[in-house]
Amino acid sequence: MGVRGLTSYIAQRAEIYLKPYELHSTALVIDGDNLSCNLYKDVAGSYSAFGGDYDDFYRAVVTFFQVLAECNIRPYVLMDGGYEERKLRTVSTRLRGKISVIKKINPNASITLFPLHLKEVFVDAVRDCGVPVMRCVFEADDELAALARKLNCPVLSYDSDFYIHNVKYIPLITLTVKVLTKQVKDKNSGKQKDSRDLRRNEAKNVEKRTKANKIVSGIQTSEQAVTPKGNTKTYKYLDCCIYRVSHLCGRSTLSPEKLPLFAALLGNDYIARSAFKNFFAAGMGKAGRSRKLKIQQKRIAVILTWLKEETAESALAKVLSRLKKNQRDSLVSQVNAAISGYSNELCHAYDFFEEHYDNAFPYIEPASEGESSDEEELVSLDENVSEGEEIEEQEDAENQEEEQQDGDPAEDQEADSGEELEEEEGETEEVEVEDKTLLFPQWFLDKLYPAHLSRYFVDLMHLRKYINNPQIEHFPFHDSNELALPILNYVFSLLHHVEGAKTEPELDADGSPLPIEFSYLTRALRVTNVRYLKMPIEKVPAYAFEPSNPDPRHLRVVFEANIPYADAERLFSRLDELPEDLRLYFLAIIYWLHRSEHCDLVHLHALILSLLVLRTIDVKIPAEREEKAFRKRFGKTLKAERAVRNKEVAEGVKRGVKPALLELSIPDRMEHVPKSDCYLTQERLLPHFHMQEIFKKKFDLYSTTVIHAFAEFQAVVYQLNGLNSLLDFPLPSPRMNQLYCGAFLYNIYDLLRNRADVRYHVENFLLPDSKLMFDFYCYLYDWCAEFIPHWKRVEVDQSAAKAQQKKRLKKHRQATRKAEAKESNADPNADMVKDADPEDDFFDLNNKFCALKVA
Repeated sequence: MGVRGLTSYIAQRAEIYLKPYELHSTALVIDGDNLSCNLYKDVAGSYSAFGGDYDDFYRAVVTFFQVLAECNIRPYVLMDGGYEERKLRTVSTRLRGKISVIKKINPNASITLFPLHLKEVFVDAVRDCGVPVMRCVFEADDELAALARKLNCPVLSYDSDFYIHNVKYIPLITLTVKVLTKQVKDKNSGKQKDSRDLRRNEAKNVEKRTKANKIVSGIQTSEQAVTPKGNTKTYKYLDCCIYRVSHLCGRSTLSPEKLPLFAALLGNDYIARSAFKNFFAAGMGKAGRSRKLKIQQKRIAVILTWLKEETAESALAKVLSRLKKNQRDSLVSQVNAAISGYSNELCHAYDFFEEHYDNAFPYIEPASEGESSDEEELVSLDENVSEGEEIEEQEDAENQEEEQQDGDPAEDQEADSGEELEEEEGETEEVEVEDKTLLFPQWFLDKLYPAHLSRYFVDLMHLRKYINNPQIEHFPFHDSNELALPILNYVFSLLHHVEGAKTEPELDADGSPLPIEFSYLTRALRVTNVRYLKMPIEKVPAYAFEPSNPDPRHLRVVFEANIPYADAERLFSRLDELPEDLRLYFLAIIYWLHRSEHCDLVHLHALILSLLVLRTIDVKIPAEREEKAFRKRFGKTLKAERAVRNKEVAEGVKRGVKPALLELSIPDRMEHVPKSDCYLTQERLLPHFHMQEIFKKKFDLYSTTVIHAFAEFQAVVYQLNGLNSLLDFPLPSPRMNQLYCGAFLYNIYDLLRNRADVRYHVENFLLPDSKLMFDFYCYLYDWCAEFIPHWKRVEVDQSAAKAQQKKRLKKHRQATRKAEAKESNADPNADMVKDADPEDDFFDLNNKFCALKVA
């Protein structure tokens, strides 16, 4: 949700509100959505303009959790669910902001745009690390706080909401993901206490990282340290800062029950700051004249000072007296909800982890005396706060320019959302339910909690809405998800035609049944705006939907109804010829080839090459994307192997497939690809994993039309995988980290688009060092060839063939000219020198002193 300006306020006073902390040997509750977005932001950089490099992101997530494991930290990851109805207005405003960013996208932009499969890849990585993960019904904030209180452990996130929750909170910005080692001094060293304040330089570093919005500059595991002599024991830890709510409350500053009102007065996603305009003008005066963000910082200080003299009841009464009548109920319900979340002990995550994971909670510590006496340590906090504010007043003039970048994370791209909401007054009323899981049937929760279903399923069930977050796509075209709308519609139909619990349609004034429909929020065509479409159920499911034992034939129905020119029965019968992990992915490819107007066969070649590299090479050898680092690390291996193969070529020995492997099918041979093939092939392909240098000078050469076709394909995979998960995975879910790399796909497409014979180019220039890989590439393409629609079966592009012929003729003419020039510039006496006897004396006719040579 986010409390506006509070993150910056705390960061500017880090030495007052944050305490140094060594994170080790403890449980840790992690905000999964927050961590995934911030990790991707640090990993992807400008490469987010190509639709998502899931391979790099997956490795970063795995490395992050390996670092936690090295410090004996037991993480628990909670993911967000659907949106609550009261937040829809904010969602719409932010959607409009994302659309405006996409309209002006260029590959050199510093703005990070999150790809479609980001959260699914994150969940795959978390599961692979053996970390407990659960998807909540709605926003995970209250569940995170409840679980952290049960386990008496910190919460790791970067959300200003946790500054007002009654939990130990580690801001992600303060975590240094580098394993450090320390000696154990005494037996009680494991029980930490806030022993000191942050030093001035440490506090400045927190403020600097907050403004830069950089979470992880480089994840590092511990290096091999020298083992100390004797019986000295050591422990590994991560350096960070911790925050407790008592740091903000202090002595006689705020009481915990005032915190929800304090957060509401600052403004959040549920209530506009402008709602308190009359209150600030009449009750508290102006916060000061300055730039917008600086005003927000001063407003926080003014509110804290005012609340100091008020009780929770009197403060709320004064605020309500200055609000409009239609806003009062909303504020009261929001404050009450925050108070209940503040002390909520209902924790579904605890029960879920205990039931589904062995030894789920190895670290559960009771609250120590040191933690319960925090307020005693903060006796002088008021004095420190006043001193800190005096120092800040002196530095205001120096920080004028830096203040422009100040703000909460995830608000930077949506800085105007609060201003647009200021014009809005009313809030949609929503029935408050203490336990919100009661709004959903148990079968749905059983599929949602293990994070098998994406978050949009909650919106379809609860709100009957689908919020289509746009990808990087070509703005004049329709949104990329439109291609997959029939699949989404079928999913919605299944959700409302559950066997034994079918949704009954409502009746209109005449008693006629109204269609069961959902609202589809997406970008409007060619303009920066959001459009709302009503999507009624197109067709009742062909088979009954029993959630506990779903019929896998529902998957085939989608293909029979939406791609009539493909033989669906033949298509599904031939799936057995593919590896299991590729079957759903290639079903998506066939669907996309038939439905998309913007893809061609070169897109198909690029997709096959991408999965070939990520699924084979990255599994066999360490994944290294930097060319210099790759050659430094594997240079000797490359040189030795290249020498062996050059010798074989010189001797006329032709490399082929070993006779033992010929007995295996082509897909089964991929497990036996030698590492030498992977090293040599990766060396050739490494440049294609990076953005082309020409884009840094002429970013208008970047083509969103190419990206749009790949965006459509991602949407098809996303929706098809959603249907597959609802049916309890009749086919394994595709692992996008082993299949899709946006920058590589774009570069390979750009390389192959003008080739007259793509297969020839792949064989001789991209995969000449591995016969096994080339055979698998041909096998996959030939499997697809049978189902390629007839209007896309172009044998040879005539324009490309002519261009290729011109290039060959030009090269031939250049070679002829060079040979002729070489002959014309040759020495006329070369034959005489060649035929001369080496024992005869040489007489240089151009040197008159040559005859004086003494024998």
